[in-house]
Amino acid sequence: MDFAPYAAWQRALEDAFFSPDWDGHPVVMYVDDDEAEQLRERFSLATPLAEAVRGVVLPGEPRSYRAVESYEVSKRDSVDPPAVLPLLACSVIAATRMAYDGNRRANNYHGHFSELLAGEAGVLTSADYIPVAEMWQRLASWQLQWGAYRGLCTIPSPGDVPQNQARIGYALSQAVLRGSDRQLLPKFFDVMRNRNAAAWPQPGAVLVKGIRLWDQAAKFSPAFQNAVGHPEFRPLVERLLGGLANVWDGSTEYVRQGTPRGELLVRFENRRLGWLARFPRPGAAEYQMPRGVVLRQLGQTNYYAVDGLQLPADRSLRAGVQLVGDGIAVSRPASSLVVLRQNESLDCRTSVDRFVPGEEHVILAAPEAAQDVEAVLERAAPERECKPLRPSWLPQGWILYRRVVFDDAVTLKEAIRDVKGAVLAVQPAPQFKAYLHGGLPLAPKLSTRLYLAGGEPDLVLPDGASGVAVLDGQTQNPPFQARGVPIPLWPRGLEPGDHVLEAEGSALAFATADGAPALLELDSPVGFSVTGAEAAAFASPGGASDMVRGADLGTAGGGAAPRVVLCRRRAQRTVFVSSDGRAWRIDEPDTPAWWSRLPQPPSDYHFEVDVRAGGGWVLQLRQGEWTVEPAAPQAPSFAPAPKYRAWAQAVLDAASAGTGELWDAFVALAREVAQC
Repeated sequence: MDFAPYAAWQRALEDAFFSPDWDGHPVVMYVDDDEAEQLRERFSLATPLAEAVRGVVLPGEPRSYRAVESYEVSKRDSVDPPAVLPLLACSVIAATRMAYDGNRRANNYHGHFSELLAGEAGVLTSADYIPVAEMWQRLASWQLQWGAYRGLCTIPSPGDVPQNQARIGYALSQAVLRGSDRQLLPKFFDVMRNRNAAAWPQPGAVLVKGIRLWDQAAKFSPAFQNAVGHPEFRPLVERLLGGLANVWDGSTEYVRQGTPRGELLVRFENRRLGWLARFPRPGAAEYQMPRGVVLRQLGQTNYYAVDGLQLPADRSLRAGVQLVGDGIAVSRPASSLVVLRQNESLDCRTSVDRFVPGEEHVILAAPEAAQDVEAVLERAAPERECKPLRPSWLPQGWILYRRVVFDDAVTLKEAIRDVKGAVLAVQPAPQFKAYLHGGLPLAPKLSTRLYLAGGEPDLVLPDGASGVAVLDGQTQNPPFQARGVPIPLWPRGLEPGDHVLEAEGSALAFATADGAPALLELDSPVGFSVTGAEAAAFASPGGASDMVRGADLGTAGGGAAPRVVLCRRRAQRTVFVSSDGRAWRIDEPDTPAWWSRLPQPPSDYHFEVDVRAGGGWVLQLRQGEWTVEPAAPQAPSFAPAPKYRAWAQAVLDAASAGTGELWDAFVALAREVAQC
């Protein structure tokens, strides 16, 4: 199979829909036949989208998409989106065709999808589509890992997809809103807010009713109008519009994708509210904005002080703020609710997008939102100690809730969905897949699924999980209490050996042992003796230290590159950039839960990172400053090309933090790549 055209489309769709340019803004991967042709021209692609995907699909076989799945696994990386975007784009095209012909039954969707990729209806059926639905979930999980950096996710979670659309609902959610529709929405939101500014943002159901009455509704695309009016599609439209309204910046001006955007954050320090601006990466030292507002960079960070803008007040918080100038845009959505959490970089509280279960929050609520907050707190945090306050420095009528901690993510989400209103915008991020977390690994280099008996990992279940699980062939009775928090497995007294846990459609295998496996050392090992820098041509027995054995280069190769480096914890971001042009973000592991069972818990100052792809550099952003630590780096071994842009951006972000000839070579090459 020729994956070159498919790979070219993968890179184009990454750039179009999942680049950092979308930071903080909802991403809708709308692709119809016209949009696909425009993307082909924009990125100078030789092969049409459907043709590129047809070349790697196997219609009529038991696993029609196994080649795509294998390719995605081979290209899997924490930095780039899963390599399934071209296939998912075709699934959206099928959804747009379904909407255009007015026949919205599921079998009609699969007919269009089969015609697109197999040449005729009936070849690719609903049963064949199961892997595609799972690909949508993997894409959503990847996007959510980045927070808002690769755009806010609009792919619904499994629990939000209607049962009669359990497989195709993901594609449908991306097919109802095209670019021209999105440009109209700020004007519509402004009309709806002016009708009832005290209760903004409105739930999606109210917005859908408003669109059907709006005198400019005819300007929306026919597909969007059909979706608004159809009962099966309306719930998807309601969720999409509700999410967009929650992050609307309050202006009728549509800022096009590609304009550098910053978030306007509410800052809370010393009983005083203020503003901060945050960009995805450090920029100019100063920006001049309209009405005399100036953004001044705080050190070498991506945070900016905001001078000349009136302090947060009732009107600016409810209506939102947008500033466009100096080639950038800075905005804060209209909202009657502000959620703040401790910002370790600035040592103060700043506004955040979502609740994080287990973390402490401060909530500021306008009068119309206070009732919703009270309802959520009563259900999801009934044992809170602090009463609501009305300090004099708050905007008039607003209420403050402090020291709010939610320990049960599922109860919190259920409460928010029942209440709706402004709290919908700050519900925790959805979880799509069951996985194992924590535990005491015995020999990670030998197996990442081997744990000390009694130190088994915890189970984390996806949203909407029933809790029904089968452990080593036995159904767990009663079922697991799936409340959105890790479920410990160590109290179950598992015997050492292999274990399989089946839960929510996932099979998770792991093994336990009483100790790490012992490796037998021979009294007289066989190897290649070394003299100077040369090794013998034939192996012989002997115990000399200057011998080449297996993959150990010994003295003949000057020693092998280290495979593990130590990184400090509590950095804002940790990135590894390799000498061969790859870069990936390193997630800091949680402190293992089993540490609490040790007589003297060890220090968690550092965590280990396995160095992949040879040597490179570890980049860490802490308190607004980058640090650069070598991990056996070598001179870059590749020529400048657009595919290395993620690597180049990571290097340039930390360019001023490193020293030495090797680092200078990385920075020089990164600048060349940035010009490609």
